[in-house]
Amino acid sequence: MDTPVASPEVAGARRRWRSAGESLFPALITDPSAYAGAVEVIGAVAAELGRRGAGLDDLVAAMNAPEHLLDELRIRVPGGAPGELLVAVACGMRERDLIAGQVRRDRAAAVARARESGSHWAVLQGPERIEDLTGGEAGGPAGCTHLHLPSGTELRATVDAWSSEPFRVDVIPSGGTTPSGRSFTDRAAWLAEFHRVRGDVEG
Repeated sequence: MDTPVASPEVAGARRRWRSAGESLFPALITDPSAYAGAVEVIGAVAAELGRRGAGLDDLVAAMNAPEHLLDELRIRVPGGAPGELLVAVACGMRERDLIAGQVRRDRAAAVARARESGSHWAVLQGPERIEDLTGGEAGGPAGCTHLHLPSGTELRATVDAWSSEPFRVDVIPSGGTTPSGRSFTDRAAWLAEFHRVRGDVEG
């Protein structure tokens, strides 16, 4: 899935809720009662955010006024647990739900396009031609994922400039069969392996 560029406000709130768990749980780990209470509050807030269909802007609003949200929901915060961090962790959970939902929609749309065109392969991520896959120099690995519709097998190619073997091909069969993969230092060998595996999958 291609993630849209976030506004500065969303990006700032996202950094806060993604780091909240690292600040919260170590402080509560020695108090089982407070820990359990915090988990209960986080679950209740996350469930309510989901019920409301909260999007990123709603999560930013919750981060800007966490105590207001807790008061509105009539949720009592257990002693020793900062309400702001509880809401932040719940926002992180809701964001993961949003991402998962978008991934499912993108996948369904890619499959539908492939079927409409009569193709046996759906491009779930990245370019249709592996030769067009570049990047990985900054911001983490770049990749493409192709799904073989008749077998349900996923074929993934990635480029990670920070790795000693930057080129990789992975095969993820359907039905829980063990995935397999190989890494390469040479781009030409990586391209050849991708096309070889693709041919094997098409069988």
